[in-house]
Amino acid sequence: MATYNKTGCEVRINGAWQPVSLTEAHTQHRAAEKRCPSCHGRVHTQGSYSAQGTVAMTHRRAHDGCPRIPKLYAGTSKPHPQVVD
Repeated sequence: MATYNKTGCEVRINGAWQPVSLTEAHTQHRAAEKRCPSCHGRVHTQGSYSAQGTVAMTHRRAHDGCPRIPKLYAGTSKPHPQVVD
């Protein structure tokens, strides 16, 4: 699987997947479809809009093949069962 940026996700912009920071995805692309850059599963962002707030990415459906879910990761990267293309 591809390497990934721990502070970003992919957002569908004009029909193409673009890598963006979590803050940008959360504030500027709130309604856009988002996916994990590691497993390509559907995600959403959550957090604060304040300058000091933090933004996090959460998988809509967790699975054990994504290294971005440390509590569930089984040690082998694999695509999400519900890949978003």
